[in-house]
Amino acid sequence: MAKLNKPADILIIDDNESEALLMKEAVKDTVMANSIQIVHSVSEAIKFLNKTDDFVDAPRPDLIILDLKMPEMDGHDCLKIIKKDPRFLHIPVIMLTTSSDQEDVAESYRLHANCYIVKPVNFAKFKAMVEVINEFWLGISRLPPKDM
Repeated sequence: MAKLNKPADILIIDDNESEALLMKEAVKDTVMANSIQIVHSVSEAIKFLNKTDDFVDAPRPDLIILDLKMPEMDGHDCLKIIKKDPRFLHIPVIMLTTSSDQEDVAESYRLHANCYIVKPVNFAKFKAMVEVINEFWLGISRLPPKDM
């Protein structure tokens, strides 16, 4: 594995609590992170990013992992909000979803997702996928500075 640039603050946005916890555990097993935060809705994610309500001390994430299929507002809605705000525009967003629908893929990239990954169904493949995400996003690539 490539040497990590620095410990990262990661935000996971996923309405499925068990999948979000699985992702958090897989990330913890494969990467050194300052923090791995989970929110379960787009409205919570926006509060987190804006440091309002229960999230006043939330760290600015270096990387966002975003589920597509969520109630209330979906991942595309969230992506529109994130990428329209100059404070968050440069934070890489990984769409991680069960959908392999080409229209979902195309729409995610139209809205400036940084990559689109279909969730593997078994844990071993899921963990291997997380290792690849960590290797690339937190090892090989350089993330934008937090003050950008």
